[in-house]
Amino acid sequence: MFSGYKTYIAGALTILGALGGFLTGNLAPDQAINLVVPAILAMTVRHGVSTASAS
Repeated sequence: MFSGYKTYIAGALTILGALGGFLTGNLAPDQAINLVVPAILAMTVRHGVSTASAS
């Protein structure tokens, strides 16, 4: 059903969770950044792998 989109969904939910945690005061800024950066990297790598395998 979500073939190929699970990484993007997980990354987006991680980013939203980090933002929510930061805005509610449960996460410090450095902790939120430590969650967001790997999520963005995972989505970028996923896009690169799918693009490279398509060509």
